[in-house]
Amino acid sequence: MIEIVMRKITPSGSVSETVLVSLPGAESQETTHSSDILTFPNLEIRINEQTVYHNGIPIPLTHHEFFTLLHLAQHPSWVLSQSMIYEAVWKAPSEHCGAAVTNVISQIRRKIGDGYIETVVGSGYRFVG
Repeated sequence: MIEIVMRKITPSGSVSETVLVSLPGAESQETTHSSDILTFPNLEIRINEQTVYHNGIPIPLTHHEFFTLLHLAQHPSWVLSQSMIYEAVWKAPSEHCGAAVTNVISQIRRKIGDGYIETVVGSGYRFVG
């Protein structure tokens, strides 16, 4: 089962409503999810350990890098705006996020390669695992 979080965004960019929708029987084809490990081709995210392995090699990530990657990986193929990522990872309002998300995405790509996170120009980022 896949759970989807749907948000209504006001014209000013703030979230006015959040709804959780479950799709029974919908399964991801290329991704293995267990309660504490997300596995993608050549990438393993161990949630409880807060570690990432790329091609079997542990990759040191900062707190924000790990949780940004985790947030994106938990929503594969969704386009998430910088504001959505900032609010989820930094746990703060996004009006002052500046270049924080862009910088963290850049560092993640440098460490694990740029084949996992796609930039959607004018919209945000998408995990393509």
